[in-house]
Amino acid sequence: MRKDVFNYISACQLCQQFKYNNAPTASPMQLHSVNEPWHTIGMDIMGPFPTTARQKRFLLVIVDYFTRWIELFPLNSITSSDITNILTNEIFSRYGLPKHIVSDNGPQFISNLFKNFCDALGIKQNLTANYHPQSNMTERVNRTLKPLIAIYAQQQPTSWDKEIQKLAYAIRTAVNETTGETPAFMMFGRDPRGPLDLLIGERTEEARPTTNEHVQIQEYKKNLINNLRYAYNIVKEHAEIEKLKQKDKYDRHTTDRQYTEGDLVWVAIPTRQIGENSIAGKLQPHYQGPCRLIKQLTPSTFTVLRINDNVQLGATNTDRLKPYFGPIINKINTTATENDQTTNERQRTTTTTNSNGESIDDDLNLENIKENNPSTRNAPPQRRVSNRHHRVPIRYIEN
Repeated sequence: MRKDVFNYISACQLCQQFKYNNAPTASPMQLHSVNEPWHTIGMDIMGPFPTTARQKRFLLVIVDYFTRWIELFPLNSITSSDITNILTNEIFSRYGLPKHIVSDNGPQFISNLFKNFCDALGIKQNLTANYHPQSNMTERVNRTLKPLIAIYAQQQPTSWDKEIQKLAYAIRTAVNETTGETPAFMMFGRDPRGPLDLLIGERTEEARPTTNEHVQIQEYKKNLINNLRYAYNIVKEHAEIEKLKQKDKYDRHTTDRQYTEGDLVWVAIPTRQIGENSIAGKLQPHYQGPCRLIKQLTPSTFTVLRINDNVQLGATNTDRLKPYFGPIINKINTTATENDQTTNERQRTTTTTNSNGESIDDDLNLENIKENNPSTRNAPPQRRVSNRHHRVPIRYIEN
């Protein structure tokens, strides 16, 4: 009976749509393995910011997943043509073509122009799930970069674009927690000389005099290759260890919920915002649905279809999903009808006749069978074991 009551309450449509889900909804972290520089890059657009004197309002942020090297480009417009021009002239011409580009579902990145651009260059485009920005490493860079821009803009709000490369230099020369090295060293095999070196007065090793320039170049090349090879191996090992630590810490607050294609779910409705202010109504539902999972894109991402109006909700992470419990009213009526039919059949067949034409009750036959079967006669009555604990107020618990 407890199970029936639990199922009946769980199937309440309004409760599923309006009540908060106290259980952890986050899924275990999915790791992305990168073994070389500029194999995978992340992209994101920040803004709009206060318009500068050069009419810059947006900031394009690009980060390399292996070295954590960042590139920042102030923009006055963010069309697909602008993005592809910057990638071609400023990124690919310097660092080569990546194999993967990770971005959100902004109109610049899902346009036909950008898709054809990636296909022509043999680049696989990885789009993050809707309302799940943590899948893109660039969002982590934005969290560090945004306060720096805000602090500088307090004094000079119309010239933040002129000093943005100084902020990029600060991030490039800072030790990254995951890799254990600076992005600059991972890119060039050396630490760039900065203003702090001038204050400290650290002596730099001067080139040894030699008459053979070729020997000096070959020696520098050999040392650079050895340094980078050693650094890459150390960084790979250190990054893997840090990723596993981060995954272990993150997964403590997650639940490994399994969904399959065709399941019915509720999808969380995102909170609408204007700037930093939320405009969601207090009495609006928190979930929409029922929705059906159409296609599994990744272990934690599905393409979702809303059944009521057949609207595609796009790629949705399982963090925004919860199981849908259908109404059980029809099930109760069907079960009751089946029970009545079974009872009527048993009543019609409760008696049988023996060879003498005498009536014998089926219950007596069952008792004879139990008496002849010792295991059945001695077995205790079966009782369903519930996995739910009966909770009572603490005032009733004896010390």
